[in-house]
Amino acid sequence: MRLPVDVDGSRGEGGGQILRTSLALAIITNRKLRMKRIRAGRKRPGLQPQHLACVKAAARLCNGKASAPGGGELEAGMQELELVPGAGMQPVLEIDIGTAGSTTLLLQTIIVPALASGLALRCVVTGGTHNPMAPPFEFLDRVFAPHLRAMGGKLTFTLEQHGFLPKGGGKIVLEIAPSKLAPIEVLTAGPIIARRATAIVAGIPRHVAEREIAMAEERLDKPVCEIREFAKLGPHNLFMAEVELASGVRELCTAHGRKGYPAEDVADDALDMLEDFLEAGVPVGEHLADQLMLPLAVAGGGRFRCADLSLHARTNLETIQAFLDLPIRTEKHASGFDVIFG
Repeated sequence: MRLPVDVDGSRGEGGGQILRTSLALAIITNRKLRMKRIRAGRKRPGLQPQHLACVKAAARLCNGKASAPGGGELEAGMQELELVPGAGMQPVLEIDIGTAGSTTLLLQTIIVPALASGLALRCVVTGGTHNPMAPPFEFLDRVFAPHLRAMGGKLTFTLEQHGFLPKGGGKIVLEIAPSKLAPIEVLTAGPIIARRATAIVAGIPRHVAEREIAMAEERLDKPVCEIREFAKLGPHNLFMAEVELASGVRELCTAHGRKGYPAEDVADDALDMLEDFLEAGVPVGEHLADQLMLPLAVAGGGRFRCADLSLHARTNLETIQAFLDLPIRTEKHASGFDVIFG
């Protein structure tokens, strides 16, 4: 095994993405990970149940061992950990986060290591599928996955059950066939060819979703609209606005309802974000930029164009470069920034 990698989890943006990227790259490079000050600046610092689930999933995937420094059991609230990757990869994983923690963020931890291994994987994750501060299932399936397929990744996502705060209970199935990632370039946006709006209400009145859809029909040009209603889940509400561009790229923006906040404002929040993306004239939005970095770095090349790099994204690049000896640079472009790998 190569030299261990020490990661300070309080650097830069200081959130869970540093943990997830570090876990993934420790598996890919077969290097021991030693991490300290995990989420040190957060209101609830250290490993929370969702983060513990990511660590345990990573260890199980690579037949490795995750522990507190010195070999002790990891517990919620801890700010230090070690991961020692093992030999081989598990072909089947079933993971229950045990809370409404995000299934999609957990999947971010294991997707690229599984693709990079060249082996098959079936992974079933139970928890929250549409969480605030996390990409919903549809973002992984319709925005991120097409780029992975363009790189050579053979994968499918299936939403078997929705899961919302506070109970969770949602289920996503990820299936990966033996694959090999290759570089791609994502530089062109192009005109809009399709628009979609989706309103989800769980345990709250249907008229909330209807009002959100009415806003979408007012602001978007002939969108395909959908209402999903769940009587026994939630209470929760979210609204998703999506576009597909002529170049094949997509963007999806999400806003979540909250008590006392009008449904029209929820829809407007997502539609405003989508409008900002379209006005930038780039193919890669803020959140997709974060997710494309790891597979392109592992593929050893490629580039994408985005409007700007958030602190979250810059921190992710720094984390990647702690593991991989790969040139990564940014170049200013008329409509934003190109991020170039290799």
